[in-house]
Amino acid sequence: MKYLNKTVVSLAIAGVCILSGNLNAQFLGGHRLKSDEDGPKGQFMVYGSLDYSKLTTPSSSSSTVSSAPLGVGYFVNNNDLIGVNYAYSQNTVDHNVVYKQNEAGIWYSPSVMLGKYFMLIGQVDAHYVWGQQLSTAADAMQNFNGFRLRAYPLIGIVLGGGWALKFKFAELSMLQTKTKEEGWTKSYVAGISGSTFGVGISKNLDFRKKNKNDH
Repeated sequence: MKYLNKTVVSLAIAGVCILSGNLNAQFLGGHRLKSDEDGPKGQFMVYGSLDYSKLTTPSSSSSTVSSAPLGVGYFVNNNDLIGVNYAYSQNTVDHNVVYKQNEAGIWYSPSVMLGKYFMLIGQVDAHYVWGQQLSTAADAMQNFNGFRLRAYPLIGIVLGGGWALKFKFAELSMLQTKTKEEGWTKSYVAGISGSTFGVGISKNLDFRKKNKNDH
């Protein structure tokens, strides 16, 4: 029950953050596309991104962490997507792998247009997580699993032809994992930093049947 309560609170915070972003976009002149406007409703979207972060320790050389989420989503209307995605990340220290993580799950993403070529986008992820990490006690890799809840804003730039660039600049997330030997561990990310910056690209795919009168 304790973990369930924390999960509910985290999801509530994530929802408030995305709602706040949409409201702020309204004040900036943003708008949601109406259902009768020409938009991507009924289309699919595929995307990929490259996230960058840097880890330094006093006693060893720097190591880098990179992950490449890949996902597919469906426009339930002109502004909102739901979908599934997968990501992989790896940490190395002194050229030795100390952490490998996979995560996969579902996501929801609302958006607000800022003029003709820019968008303010929110995204919420709920992921199952699994991987291996170096155990200091046993000096060997041990398996872990858990879950991640994450919410973050993006700025989108419409490139035309269904293509768009997405820039992630902040994050609110909670990661809980457990191993057989150590039990549950928790980590949180909140705010803006080098570890919360990311760049991605997306492409809308239209499989809808065209009417003969459409040109």
